[in-house]
Amino acid sequence: MADVTTETTTDTAPTVTPAEPSGVLDLRPPKESVRAELCRLGLEFSSTDGTAESWRDYQRGVLATFDDTGTSVTLTDVKTNLGRTLTLDELKAVTRIDTMTAAD
Repeated sequence: MADVTTETTTDTAPTVTPAEPSGVLDLRPPKESVRAELCRLGLEFSSTDGTAESWRDYQRGVLATFDDTGTSVTLTDVKTNLGRTLTLDELKAVTRIDTMTAAD
């Protein structure tokens, strides 16, 4: 009869530890950030090219771009290519973005 060897292995995959003791994995951006403000205004992540991120609101026709520093963001109307660069503090004061596509 052939020798039968039984090998016991243990799972060596690292355990995912949530950042909070509650077990909740929070994927929201930091509250004091350009990303958080863009989410508040209804924009969503579109793309990144390694040096800048692009966020869009397709319904309003808005493109937002900012670099790794996240200190300012340029908001542009995609129909007219008119835009404005705002600091984080200026962006916090914005309550609505009007464009040629949508103006309430």
